[in-house]
Formats: sequence, C-alpha cells, structure tokens
Amino acid sequence: MNPALSVIFFSTLSGAGYGLWFWWASSLLGHNRDYGIKDYVTLAMGAVFVVSGLLSSTLHLGRKERAWRALSQWRSSWLSREGIVALLCFIPAAALAFTPVHGSMQKGFALALMALSLATVFCTAKIYHCLQTVPAWRHASVLPLYLLSALYTGGLWLASIFAIWTFAPALALLALLTLGLMAGYWRNNDHAQMPSRSSALGLPEARKVSVFENPHTEANFISKEMGHVLARKHSSRLRELCSLFGFVLPTLACIAAWTLNLPVLYSLAAISGMLGVFIGRWLFFAEARHVVSLYY
Repeated sequence: MNPALSVIFFSTLSGAGYGLWFWWASSLLGHNRDYGIKDYVTLAMGAVFVVSGLLSSTLHLGRKERAWRALSQWRSSWLSREGIVALLCFIPAAALAFTPVHGSMQKGFALALMALSLATVFCTAKIYHCLQTVPAWRHASVLPLYLLSALYTGGLWLASIFAIWTFAPALALLALLTLGLMAGYWRNNDHAQMPSRSSALGLPEARKVSVFENPHTEANFISKEMGHVLARKHSSRLRELCSLFGFVLPTLACIAAWTLNLPVLYSLAAISGMLGVFIGRWLFFAEARHVVSLYY
C-alpha cells in the first residue's frame, strides 16, 4: 500500500505520547510524591506528541470539516472508538495536572490515564488489524506490536526526562520483545500467500486467470492508495535500519547511560528509537498488499 506520511506521523507520535503518559502515571501508584518541574514537562510533552499526532492524521482526510462525524460511529468503527477514547484521555491528564494532591483520588486518575492510554493505542491497532482486505495486518503480532512500540518509545522519553537509571534494563527488555515481534511480522510478510485471482472466482488454483484488459486507462484513487510496490532489496535495507536505529542503538545508549552515568545518552536513545519506529511503521504500510491489487 502507499504509505501516507500523515498517518505514520500520527501513529508514531501519538503512540509515544500515550506511552509516556502511561509510564508517568504508573509512577504515581507506588508512593506519594510531590510534583516537580519534570512532572509537568512530562505531561506537556505527552500532550504535544498526542495532539501533534492527531492533527497530522487529519491531513489525510478528504473532507476535513466532516471529521467530527467519525465520532458518531462508535458502535461499528474502531476509528470512531479511537477518537472518543483519545479525547477521554485528556480528562485524567488534566485532572492530574491541576490537582497534584496525594491520596486515592490521584491514584484513581493515574489508573484511568494508564487504562485510557493503552485503550487508545489498542483502538489504533484494531483499525488495521480488523481489515480482512489486507492479509498481512491480520497477523497476531500487530496488536502487541503497536502496544509495545508505544510503551517502548514512551519509556525512552520518560528516561530522558527523569534520567531513571534503573529503567535501562526494562527498556532493553522492551526493545528485545518489540524487535522479536517485528521480526516475526516481517517473516510472515515474506511467506504469506495473497489470495489468487482463481480463488477469488471460486476456481481451482490450477486454473490460471489472467487480465484481458486493464480496468482503467489512467490511475485513480484506489490504484494510488493501494497499489504501492516496494522492491525487496529496499525492504531488506529499511528493515536493517529500523532494527539498528530503533532498537540496537537505543539499547546500547541506555546501558551506557546507566553504567557511565551520562543521562544525555537517554535523549539520544529516545530520538534514535523514534526514528527506528517511524521506519518500521512506514514499512508496515509499504509492504502490505491490498487484495484489490489482484484486480489491477
């Protein structure tokens, strides 16, 4: 499929924002502590990531003035559910920002922010996972990949803000799990079989079906959106770059920051991790094949 940069920016930035909110809210559950400037920076950075991602997603809409109507289809649309849950996230986030009071109320808002953040990322993943027309996205790794990527990038940014030394092993484990799932998803893409024209017509696979005449004389919306082809050599190189920038370099930087007492390396790890996840998300769309390509 043709990767839309607006959607890729949306899923990468908003995922990092929700992951950052999740980890920060979880830190309020263990013990009572007073807010500092870093807490407000974390809340603000998460909001910037989330809002920037949501705004970038609107760039892909044909009729932007009708975007609000998507919220009304929550009974059947994961896109609608995602929008509603994304808006609900700002309620506990704002409550925690303006009521920094210890006690059960603070912990309740923190739990709500954690749950809603993960629910939003889950809804984002389900938008793609539920599509029967893109076989690659039906793989079981898609949902945990979106969730782990959000937790991973959000954790990198939290570590860069607070310089949490003991967080380095957890980030290394998240990197290992996410990369392992991503490698499994890539292997599935390499071996997955697209439905054939014969099976689409209910004929045996031995019966070869060919196109007598092209369906259109020029490109249209469907062929532009669904007909992207990525060369295998480019795919392999981009996978290597995704693994290197997204997981290998951030893990080494986190371990170095932990052992050498250099907190600036956490910031470099966060930037590198975001770049790698962005490349991986681009591949997620570029390598996917829509069944409508059989027609064209």
